[in-house]
Amino acid sequence: MKNNADWFARAQKLQLPAILPIKAFPSADAPLLEWMSLIREDPLLTVHLFRSANKMISGQDMAVKTLDHAVSFLGSTRLIALCAKIPRIVEDSAEVEGLLRAIGDSLVAASLMRQWYEVRQIPWSEGDYWTNVFYDMGLWVLWLLEPAKMANIESSVAQGKNRDSLLRELLGMELRAWNEKICRHFQLPVLVSKADDDVPTAGEIRTSRQSALTFFLPFSHDLACAVRRDWQSEALNSLCKTGENVLGMSEFRPTLKRWVTNAAREITSPHAALAARRLIAQQPGGSLVDSTNSVDSDWELANNSVEPPSAIAHSESPEDRPRPPTVPKAPAVKQGAVPATKAKPAAKKIVADKPNIKAMQRKAVDLNIKGQIQRQFGVDKNWHSPSDLHKSALYGLHHGLGLTRIVIFEVKNDTWQAFGRAGCKEHAELGSLTLPIQSSSILMEFTKRVTALWVNPTNRPKAEKLLPANLIATAGKGDFFLRSFAVGPKITMLLYVDGYNQPEALNAVDYKLFREYCADWNTALTKVKS
Repeated sequence: MKNNADWFARAQKLQLPAILPIKAFPSADAPLLEWMSLIREDPLLTVHLFRSANKMISGQDMAVKTLDHAVSFLGSTRLIALCAKIPRIVEDSAEVEGLLRAIGDSLVAASLMRQWYEVRQIPWSEGDYWTNVFYDMGLWVLWLLEPAKMANIESSVAQGKNRDSLLRELLGMELRAWNEKICRHFQLPVLVSKADDDVPTAGEIRTSRQSALTFFLPFSHDLACAVRRDWQSEALNSLCKTGENVLGMSEFRPTLKRWVTNAAREITSPHAALAARRLIAQQPGGSLVDSTNSVDSDWELANNSVEPPSAIAHSESPEDRPRPPTVPKAPAVKQGAVPATKAKPAAKKIVADKPNIKAMQRKAVDLNIKGQIQRQFGVDKNWHSPSDLHKSALYGLHHGLGLTRIVIFEVKNDTWQAFGRAGCKEHAELGSLTLPIQSSSILMEFTKRVTALWVNPTNRPKAEKLLPANLIATAGKGDFFLRSFAVGPKITMLLYVDGYNQPEALNAVDYKLFREYCADWNTALTKVKS
């Protein structure tokens, strides 16, 4: 069937099922926030809420763009009645697995996009989240209408065929146009596509929020889908190169592991975690530094990717929200059913060494200086040498990020040896450290791939066991950051920084700014040495 009008006519008659079974919901007298935390994990159910709320305000010059907004119009009574009325997915039906995989891809894509916004300090809103989640809703509808044909397309893509071409042939129209048409039918937030959209440069991404949204929406969905399918595919290789260029991150592919693992931990849907499990399971032997920067085996992470392992460094994921029960497969239910009695919430795993990420920017930080140096990193400037570049970078660390003691190490004779320093005149021991690589599993990890670590009071007992004793002794009791740098496949440098003798301790904001700064520094270093 190639007539897109026929496809759309079928879509209009489709009654979308919800994923979460009614028994997963709390009692009718439970707090509204408890209901909303569960509904957020079921995008299909959320579609019904958005559509119902928009119908209520039709004719007004406004539209519902967030779940909070939708619920505020519906009210708790209507919300609970609607959740009970909607039919559920049918257990073991042909479309369920493909549908849930497609929804999982959308959830991962939204998480990836949020993390990229944070990297570039672009404002991120709840409206952006839902626009991203619903962006590929046309695929969800296709899985409900023609599961067999969609399964055949999945098989063809696995054999190297282009998914967009196959879908264009099936629909008789471009996928983006189909998605937009479906979103408008269900009255969902949508980003209007333009035929002449150009890929923005890295500089435009930093300054134009709309350009970022236009580019990252399709990119995040393509990447989430490619990661779930095959980490070794040519499609993913091509997407990673695009990510390197647009985000200006030479280590985009290694960092992707952390981003996807973050996404799996933020979302309780097992199909959202599928991308992380497959990605990690396909890695070569060795270890992987995850979103919390702990050094755990790949297989352990693959099997436990939804729950955070105990960490030795700060997690950059958002503050944990209450976790609803894991989504099971559910049989179809009769319409008009009454919500079940309140189910016991799933036990939440407590990570004792996770630091509090509710932090404010320290007074010592000057974002103007930091931004000025980072802009220099991105300009096609002929640095005289890596040493010249490092001097500017050290200035930015000290005066922009407000860091006190800074040491740069290089590998010599199986040791990390200090060769550059700032703020260490009264701390000669720190400025001349030699760290045997084989003495620490973490230092060995730093020599294999680009890695970052925040040592803080909550993880210090673990860090003291894994890091060299002379580093712990000379660093003192305060927090410090470590980060390795790569030029091509080779690790060339290790950076140590701290906030020694400052009134405010280093916090999560500092760590985020530090990693962003180092990513741009690493990119500039690669250009200088290439």
